[in-house]
Amino acid sequence: MAHPEVQPEWPVMLPRSGRDAISYATGEINPTLFREYDIRGQIQFVAPDPMYPVNEFTGNRLARAFGTFLQRRDIRDVVLGFDARSYSESLANSVIIGLLSAGCRVTMLGLTTTPMVYFAQHALGGMAGVSVTASHNPNGWAGLKLSDRPSITLGPKEIEEVKKLAQERDFVAGSGQYREHSVTAEYVAYLSSILSTDRPLDVILDGGNSISGPIGEMAIAQSGHNVTTLNRELDWTFPNHEPDPETMEARVQISKAVLAERADIGISLDGDGDRLGVTDSRGNVIWSDAVLAILAKDALSRHPGASVVFDVKCSRAVPDAIRAAGGVPVMWMTGHSHIKAKMREIGAPFAGERSGHFFDAGDYYGYDDAVYAALRLLKIVADSGHSVEDLLAELPRYEGTPAMQAECADQEKYRIVEAFADYASTLGARELIRINGVRAEFDDGWILVRASSNLPALVLVAEAENRERLEQLYRLMRAGLDQFPEVSKSWSNDPWQS
Repeated sequence: MAHPEVQPEWPVMLPRSGRDAISYATGEINPTLFREYDIRGQIQFVAPDPMYPVNEFTGNRLARAFGTFLQRRDIRDVVLGFDARSYSESLANSVIIGLLSAGCRVTMLGLTTTPMVYFAQHALGGMAGVSVTASHNPNGWAGLKLSDRPSITLGPKEIEEVKKLAQERDFVAGSGQYREHSVTAEYVAYLSSILSTDRPLDVILDGGNSISGPIGEMAIAQSGHNVTTLNRELDWTFPNHEPDPETMEARVQISKAVLAERADIGISLDGDGDRLGVTDSRGNVIWSDAVLAILAKDALSRHPGASVVFDVKCSRAVPDAIRAAGGVPVMWMTGHSHIKAKMREIGAPFAGERSGHFFDAGDYYGYDDAVYAALRLLKIVADSGHSVEDLLAELPRYEGTPAMQAECADQEKYRIVEAFADYASTLGARELIRINGVRAEFDDGWILVRASSNLPALVLVAEAENRERLEQLYRLMRAGLDQFPEVSKSWSNDPWQS
């Protein structure tokens, strides 16, 4: 796939002996830091305390582990970017030192979204990648998204290898190289070149006070639309709402703005630019599985008969729409690494998740990029001559809850899911789908309980053919979880508690 030619030189060399570049953490790294497909925990810079998983000491140690992981695969070149949280640059610097001490050649991109790191991997010639980000998590969280090859992020097996290296301090020592290069202009230019339109829409963009705001604003404007941006200023305290467009609280402000400005559509981006939220012209939230159905139908128009992957949290409307468009629906595990791996396995050109991650391997690079997905959706709406509400009206209709969350300790959440599966088996469900957590399928609806991959919480969803049955299924799910004192009784996004 063509992309802008970017060939920076190596202007700065920082040779370091392995030991001179080492910052040792005392104590053991908290094992909950290692998630299913990234590294994430709460930040703490005061001292290397094992109860606080992420700090400059552990950042350096994790980077040396990842650098060793790469060297074992004959990979030396790494691109690195970081989000706009107050501590991310400091953490990024400790990661850079760790990578250099492992002999890696590091290209520092600076302040970026995670998809811009992925883009740089392609544009700069097949490097590994590190995004220093807590993604959509609340302030106080930090983390690393790691990939050893373009569009391929580490999965559970690879994360476990990095974990073992970090715990045992089994590191290589080398002398790395360092350079700085921005891909912002190339990234925005490339997206606008492939997704521009002659019919401009009036767009409200919510950047969530993250780096996603100014990047998204540039891309939407250069693609030919009129854009008004909310929460454009970078503010790591997130004074208006957390940078997660999946939460109800995060959509109140943009709903009001869309109505006040009489805009065609609202676009919400998460803290590192890989989750998309959409609001229609009436101020209504469009849940991301409905957006997935629209994007999948569009992708199948260019890739007829292909498979489309979707995660276990998605509405039945998604496979219904895929089949109606001539495609093959494939349900799979939640998580960007899992979804991308499944896409590669079956050769699917498109995939998406209920959380707002969308993956286009047929017409883009195959990674989750919320700015790309937003521009693709805007182009679909603009070129159709219809509204996003018109496109939604073509989809099957079900009643469903938002994706709710109940706090549950990382050490307990997987055990609780297994116990809930035993409970669900007594409810008369026609099928228990165990792809990821437990999804109990009934003739007229379903309920899902799964362990969050990046928070100490359970993720809960219910859907039915009508509102009355939806509430019945919700009550069954509530009764099953209320028996466990380890699970919080207060659920975020709960429509019956709000």
